Amino acid sequence: MYHKVSEGREWGLTTTTPTQFKAQVEALAHLGFTFSRIQEYKTAEDQIFMTFDDGYACIKEHAAPILDAIGGVATVFAITNYVGKKNSWDYFSESKQVDHMNWSELRELHEMGWEIGSHGCSHRRLLNLDDKNIKQELRTSKKELEDKLGAQVTTFCPPFNAWNSDLLSQIEQAGYTRVAISYPLNGLPKWSGMFIPRLGVYLHDALPLFLGKIFANPFSPIQVLQQQLINLAGDGNILENWLKPPLR
Repeated sequence: MYHKVSEGREWGLTTTTPTQFKAQVEALAHLGFTFSRIQEYKTAEDQIFMTFDDGYACIKEHAAPILDAIGGVATVFAITNYVGKKNSWDYFSESKQVDHMNWSELRELHEMGWEIGSHGCSHRRLLNLDDKNIKQELRTSKKELEDKLGAQVTTFCPPFNAWNSDLLSQIEQAGYTRVAISYPLNGLPKWSGMFIPRLGVYLHDALPLFLGKIFANPFSPIQVLQQQLINLAGDGNILENWLKPPLR
């Protein structure tokens, strides 16, 4: 699970440099792994499923050429209200706001074989919303992606990894069959769809640490706890975002 692949610096840990990313991809390719999309997910030992949350423009600029060079594809989760806009949903100073891909860039990735999934409309924590707004976030984002890209959207990624059994039912009713989440500290509930549990890749993940996430037990409590804390830190920014004017 990636967010940004960029030379840009920020306070958070969710940026991987292009040099880091290239080394990670090339190391996995050298070991015989292939890179696929979540919509083709199966538990094959030689498949790697890379995902990119939020749909930042730097993914098209830096990550896509690196994967394309070895014949790989991935899955991007786009926030439909922010396509072609800056990430004002996140709490950065104005100089640190980052561009999201526009529709032309998302279509180009789709034409390259990438999967474009939904990350909702507004990147709000869905568990804080009422049923009407949850339904709008799930269905409106799905329809807009399908209309703009001409492809079926079946994978959803809950913002801030905030989900529960009731939300899973709403995700299913909206027409999704797969949900991408962070590895939980506890077991997964029963659900008729497919869970795609993921481990995050962060700025401090040097190549040995990165490969350890691939080959070591992915349910390692330290790795999972770190990921949960990063999700909570991001979620905490919402209190400040509530004070911002709405996106126009």
